[in-house]
Parts: sequence; structure tokens; C-alpha cells
Amino acid sequence: MLRRLPATTFGLLFTLGAGLLLGACDNTTEAPLEMGKDYYPLKVGAERVFDVEDKVWRNNQVVTTPSQVREQLTETYRDAAGVLTYKLVRSSRTADTNPWRLDSVFTLTVNDKSLLLTRSNLRTVELVFPVRNGAEWNRNAFNTLDPLGALNRRYEEVGSAQTVAGRSYDNTATVYDELQDNLFYLDVQRQVYAKGVGPVLREVRKLNYCQGGSSCAVSQTNKYIVSGTEHRETLRP
Repeated sequence: MLRRLPATTFGLLFTLGAGLLLGACDNTTEAPLEMGKDYYPLKVGAERVFDVEDKVWRNNQVVTTPSQVREQLTETYRDAAGVLTYKLVRSSRTADTNPWRLDSVFTLTVNDKSLLLTRSNLRTVELVFPVRNGAEWNRNAFNTLDPLGALNRRYEEVGSAQTVAGRSYDNTATVYDELQDNLFYLDVQRQVYAKGVGPVLREVRKLNYCQGGSSCAVSQTNKYIVSGTEHRETLRP
């Protein structure tokens, strides 16, 4: 079960907000490796291929569609503010035998406080440094989707070993977004990063469970899914 975030004092909100804003201004200093920057190493020429599984639920029946996504760090450049920026190109295909097609282009920047990702002019805080269990932050600190003081992303299981798609990783960190997990709704986002490798798993699950009635039954152990979607990206071994 996804736990709710605890109440947070004004002092902690101020400290976190100030730290993120300081990181935004000082983009010339990268976080040292011991701070956890190597949970998402940035190097031009790096390439990752993910197996993708999309599920669509209707009346407790599911349709699953497989595909693949490739991510490439193709170049770096200095933006208008002089910040070193990495270009991340995502391509997709439906099967190994099909050609890759351009899907989207993101940019990444890293400083001594955080790693920021920009997609469609929307900037989000993907990671904060140092990487440590229980650290919480506002993923939307640099856009208008959430209030400035919101804490809606956190680290768990930092340093733990995990196996993803048959490959074992000795040191990982899991990032959770604070959403919903209750009797009637599930809205979970989870990302797993392996030290020295980068992202190895991304998962988004949005499900609406039966809320009672003659057509479905409510159960804590086997919930009836009225509707929903699931998206999972797993790094190929």
C-alpha cells in the first residue's frame, strides 16, 4: 500500500523550496557522485531500450499492447542562460522487426541540487541530491501544476538490491509520486534507478475499482476493475 506523506512543517518547506531554487540558479555545478548523481548518469552516446506494456481495463477485462521505446542522449548544448543541457531523444516501435520512429524529445539538466527534465516546455524535478531514504520534494517546483510547497515525490528503498526483467541490480533507488491508493482508486507512479545505470523501470497505474452495485463486487483482495490504464517500461537486460 502506498503510504500518505506526513504533515510537514513550514521550516522544512522553506528549506526544500530554497534549495531547489538555489539549484535552479546554480546550474554550472554538478552534484558529486557521492551525492547520488550516478543514479542517472548523463553521457552523450548513451542508449537505453525499454520493453513497454500498456494495459487498458474495462469491466474487469484487460487488453495488453506491447511495444518498445529507445532513449538516446544525442548531444549537449548551452541554453540561453548558459546551462549545459542534454538532449534526450525517444523513439518507439511495435516490434523488433519494425523501424524506430521518433516519439518525442526531452532535455535534461543537472546541478548540485537536482536533476531536471523538460518535455513540451514543462519542467519537472526528477531527482534531488543527496539521494537518501525518505527525502521528499515537489516534482512541479518549476511549473504551475502544484503549489510551491507541495511535497509529492519521495525516495524509498535507497541502496536496495532489485531484480528487473531478470537482471539483478545491487544498488537501486525507488521514486514514488504521492497519489491515491484506497478501496476505490489506485493512482501510482513509480520509477526505479540503478546506480551507474540509470532508469531501469517506470510504471504508471491508474485504476477505478467497483464502488458497489449488482454488476460487480468489492473485495480487498481481488478488486473488480471498472476502468483504468497501466503503463510499464522495463529496461532490457
